[in-house]
Amino acid sequence: MHARALNRALLMMLLPLLGACAPHRASRPLELLDESSGALLTIVRRPIICARSRTDVAANARDYVTLAAAQEDRSGRISDWLTVHRWSTVDPRFSGDAGVGSGRLRIVADDRVLTLAPAVPAPSLLARRRELFAPPNGRGLSLAYAVDRSTLRYLASAHSLSLRFTDDALPLDYTVWDDGRPALQAWLSDTGPP
Repeated sequence: MHARALNRALLMMLLPLLGACAPHRASRPLELLDESSGALLTIVRRPIICARSRTDVAANARDYVTLAAAQEDRSGRISDWLTVHRWSTVDPRFSGDAGVGSGRLRIVADDRVLTLAPAVPAPSLLARRRELFAPPNGRGLSLAYAVDRSTLRYLASAHSLSLRFTDDALPLDYTVWDDGRPALQAWLSDTGPP
């Protein structure tokens, strides 16, 4: 009986330590080898998801934009990307939106406006849609934007964040719905110098 009580007490003392280790491991970026290109991809562990309400078509309908940072290492040639997936819970027949046209993205972060143009042609890393947090239903538009680390650092530290595609037919901003900025900060720490 005494040994069982001692083991239980020891376990209770170690549980907080185990819990302290788990968040660090969970926030580590995902690393994978893109077999088609030979590039090493380092992907943020959790994306930033922005949304806008579409109560004009249904009570709980929303349009979403998922933002995920990825680093591509091709034999020492490193590129940083902001991947974007635009998707919706609105039935396409009633969406009232003809698309995003050019794909130019206007991000407002703490009153600073950033305008990004998508890479043309799209980089091969977009083929890894599932790992880059594309919507599971396969619908939606995926784009990639070449960005520098200072831009990603600014987005990760911004207090307020909203975005819109510049030629979007609906004049409504997307705002943060699921905040992955702490994961972006961890990704920045793990993928390069501060």
